[in-house]
Amino acid sequence: MMEAELKIINIVEEQIAVQFTGKINILSSFNRQYLGHILFKSGELFQVVFQQAKGLKAFYQLLIQEYALNSFNYVIEPEVVEDAERQIHYPYAVIKSKMGNVVKQYQESLKSRPPENVKIIIDAEFMDDIMPVTPQEYEVLEALTEWNSPFDIYQHCDLLDHEITMALVSLRKKNALKILGVRTMDDDSFEK
Repeated sequence: MMEAELKIINIVEEQIAVQFTGKINILSSFNRQYLGHILFKSGELFQVVFQQAKGLKAFYQLLIQEYALNSFNYVIEPEVVEDAERQIHYPYAVIKSKMGNVVKQYQESLKSRPPENVKIIIDAEFMDDIMPVTPQEYEVLEALTEWNSPFDIYQHCDLLDHEITMALVSLRKKNALKILGVRTMDDDSFEK
């Protein structure tokens, strides 16, 4: 299945098996730039930081990116890990049981992901509406109060990418969002 294809899964499971305490640094295979790390204490997954995400979102983002054929180098180093650094409180078995579902939902959401060359704003009329929103939709709306480019929304919202995409789709169906195209010099598609 998917786990056999992902190098990071094998590395994480080895560290759990040997009751490792320390850090796995995540580096770009292109230029060895630091992208994040995974902390373990006595074989328990304690903390994940990847790009700008933290916690379970960071771990699942790493899996999704590796699944999408991004290649990373991993450097394992022993380190003292304090209890206060813990961000992840689920046993690895629970996290692993959700991996396949996360990747599947990510694949399904790709066709609905908004293009990067648009701006997304909240429709002011929706704010006066009493239509209920889900917790995921609320988080996306909250992100939209500060950012309006799809790139920034996906970077700064604490949800997983596929959850953001699905929330954007459902908010669009509720007429809560306005999508503004960005016109380029050679694009006359917005002319009447």
